[in-house]
Amino acid sequence: MRKLAIGVLTIALFISGCATIQNCNKLEQSEEKVLTASIGSTIFRMNKSGDLPNVYGKADLWGGKVDRGYTELKFKGIKENGNLILQITDINKSSTETTMDRYKPFHRTEVNVSENNIINMGEASTPDQTVFEFDPKKENYLVIGGVRVTFIEVTAYSVKYKLNKQV
Repeated sequence: MRKLAIGVLTIALFISGCATIQNCNKLEQSEEKVLTASIGSTIFRMNKSGDLPNVYGKADLWGGKVDRGYTELKFKGIKENGNLILQITDINKSSTETTMDRYKPFHRTEVNVSENNIINMGEASTPDQTVFEFDPKKENYLVIGGVRVTFIEVTAYSVKYKLNKQV
């Protein structure tokens, strides 16, 4: 009986001792390399994710992740004065999914994986997009969405740049 109690206590401590939930941002483009974007191209896309919570509100022991949205910067054009026209899109998702939803521990015969996401986009059905001008002659870099974009060269229809993820 004593061994059983110690075993149950050990398992309870192990499960409740999981790590706190962490959020992760990952760039789709390479960092520290010279990249080129033409008009209409994506300069960067930062995918956001977070740890899948377990029944105790801690991080999933198996490393499951939940989609939290993305931030994207697009190159829309160049004005006659040389200013860049840029568009930032920021999507934030929240999810109520847990390990109990994903792995269905009490349904041993099923192998289905289901996911429920709630996406809040305000009253309109379009994501949060902002178009703005940036003057690369005054400043050669822009920090936006946790990413530093350093513009190296601006031509009539494209830009050369480097990306650095900010800590």
